Amino acid sequence: MKTPLFNPSLALQGQAWRRLLPLLALFVAFGTSFTARAQSNSGTRIVSSTIIIDRGNGNEAFDGKNPTPSKPFNGAELGTFDISDFNLKLLLNGGTIVTQEFSPDVITATGSSIRYRLARREANGTFTDINSPVSVNLPLTNTTVGEPTTKTFSTTVANRNLLTGLVAGEYFVFVQHEVNGSSPGQFGFPAPFTLTDPPGTFYIARFVLQGVRPNEAPTSTTWTGGKDDNWFDPANWSNGVPNSGKDATIPNFGAGSSVQYPNIYSDAIKAPSTNKTTVQNPDGSTSEVTTQVPGYDNTATGPRGASGPAETRSLTMNGTSQAQRSITRLVVGRLNVYGDFNNQQDSFIQRENTFLAFRGTDQAISGSASGLVNVEIDGGGIKTLVANFSIKPGGVLRFINGIVETDISAVTVSFVELSPATNVNNIGIPSARIEGETETTFLRGYVKISETAVAGVTQDFGNIGLSLRFTGNNPGIVTVTRNTAENYASVNNGSNSRPTIRRIFGVRPADQQTNTGGLNATLTFRYLDNELTNLRPNNQTLDESKLALFVSTSGGDTFGQLGRDAFSATTNTLVKNNVTTFATFSLSEFTSPLPVVLTAFNAKRVGDNALITWETVAETDNRGYEVQVSNDGRTYRTLAFVASANSNSKNLLSYSYEDKEANKTGARYYRLRQIDLGGQDHYYAPKVLTFGGSDLAKANLKGFPNPFGDALYLTATSAVAGKAQLSVTDMTGRVVAQHVVELNSGTTDVELPNAARLKTGMYLVRLVLPSGEAQVMRVSKN
Repeated sequence: MKTPLFNPSLALQGQAWRRLLPLLALFVAFGTSFTARAQSNSGTRIVSSTIIIDRGNGNEAFDGKNPTPSKPFNGAELGTFDISDFNLKLLLNGGTIVTQEFSPDVITATGSSIRYRLARREANGTFTDINSPVSVNLPLTNTTVGEPTTKTFSTTVANRNLLTGLVAGEYFVFVQHEVNGSSPGQFGFPAPFTLTDPPGTFYIARFVLQGVRPNEAPTSTTWTGGKDDNWFDPANWSNGVPNSGKDATIPNFGAGSSVQYPNIYSDAIKAPSTNKTTVQNPDGSTSEVTTQVPGYDNTATGPRGASGPAETRSLTMNGTSQAQRSITRLVVGRLNVYGDFNNQQDSFIQRENTFLAFRGTDQAISGSASGLVNVEIDGGGIKTLVANFSIKPGGVLRFINGIVETDISAVTVSFVELSPATNVNNIGIPSARIEGETETTFLRGYVKISETAVAGVTQDFGNIGLSLRFTGNNPGIVTVTRNTAENYASVNNGSNSRPTIRRIFGVRPADQQTNTGGLNATLTFRYLDNELTNLRPNNQTLDESKLALFVSTSGGDTFGQLGRDAFSATTNTLVKNNVTTFATFSLSEFTSPLPVVLTAFNAKRVGDNALITWETVAETDNRGYEVQVSNDGRTYRTLAFVASANSNSKNLLSYSYEDKEANKTGARYYRLRQIDLGGQDHYYAPKVLTFGGSDLAKANLKGFPNPFGDALYLTATSAVAGKAQLSVTDMTGRVVAQHVVELNSGTTDVELPNAARLKTGMYLVRLVLPSGEAQVMRVSKN
């Protein structure tokens, strides 16, 4: 028997039924236009179907086509819902279609779906079409091959909310199942056909909505400025004053709007004021108009009592550019943010002596280009810096509980900058500072400051963790950067392959005083214990008692050991006197002093030749260097001897040698053999160049898919074959995976082992090639 179009419980009879007929005709016409049949076997059919509905208590299966339906969708009363609950949902989550196909018909694996649409019965009995038909894809989930072949298409997670945008009233949902197939046609060409359930019509269910849907969720509120600029007045918000559990949105009202943006006067009085504007009179003259602007009282004596600090969960300040943006001003007191801080167009303005506190757990902070004054990190978790922010002179970035994390792979847009000291109206304002860093609350990532240093005065650069006291010449403005997200895998200084700690300082004096004797300073290096552990490669730990200062003039490729003159494991402080070279500094375990302190060693192609360069910052009884070459990395021969420029030196010395041998082919490994005046020698790790055939393959690392799920495939390009170190670190800097992979010369495809075991989140994948060159990429796990 044909399934009835309506269950009597829907009470569509008489005049109401006739009014529905045009709407049903439209629905049927839409459906039947797709039901042309070209089947070779009339037995191919839809056997059964269901519709999955979630009325708030989980998924329920309603029968569509079923010889003995226990819970038919057609004629079902889905219930009455009060839409004054903003979060209320009535979900169509999918359904199932089971088909049987007889040869030569084939039901295609894609294109099966449930189509639905909504209609509302008006007060006068007419019906209004709410939406055009919407399709929910039903993927193929099972196939049983035979004659007939049975296929099942299903989903239970479509998450289509039928209540979206609806007001109070009586509604009907129309549902039809559809599958597509093909059968051999004229001259063997496939002829498509479509099967629908129910054929040519729809299953229909009913629900009723009561109440008035609020415009905004109870956990959010939007600034309207309906009264004045007082953040604490509910009349200025769409849904009450924001709090620690309620998000705040500040719209961009556009140019020419008279709406005032919020000002925060926490526990304070805003005094009355006047606005003076100049207007043009009809006769062309101008007049000045004075408008009285009333103030307000947010103290204990005010109409609402003491306001306390301003609070919000997430704070979003809308805007599309600097010229089109909203504004939020923290004028007096404190603002506590417990969610994300969205300030992409630099809309947030913070006055002096105020405090902006991030008190949630994990938070995203979009930063502030114009600068913040006093910022507190509290509440635990990780505060991810999406874009940079600066701390203004006199301000403090204070750590109480939690970690601020920058994106170390994007240091031009994700960093913290400490502003230098300044002078305003002959009043000195000190540089911005970091305070309160401990083993559990700190900044992990990139921070920088440029500050004037004067000989004879210790400069701590905003308490960044490095102090310099220059003697003799003045260095001018000194730029100091700090990276606490990474460590160098090896100091590569000939006798030491240990890693550095996870704290790297870059020091760049503006005036090196090259022609007046150079610079000399006492350097104090402070660190945290956690920066000595979980170091790449292989999660190494350094012996704190053996720490010494190392410097590199080659960006970290090669470090020279400077040693230490004072050290305290109690205060985590290392001091080195008479530092004369300023570049990249870190700590590692010391070894017996070498005759030379090599800080750079590089090889690069110059046409068909190789240019070998190196630098030292100290030499003791040094005779010179042999430049050696090998074609296999094992057997070396000497190309030339380069004598020491100064056998006993405390200054930066630079050397170079050009290998002009003809007919270079393949890989060539270059190393240095340093020889002292007594005949003892030391070797420095090789650098690799490739000659002949194609040019040197450019090192590269790519990954796909990104974001990835259970598997991540890497494509690495290397100039030479050999073993490479592959490591994965999470965004806290913790190494979560390490592997040794074998690379070919050229391109090698590698699958990241155990990628499925990684938790959802962001990761840095680092590959150290056989040549020593490192490639880093950022990936995301779904």
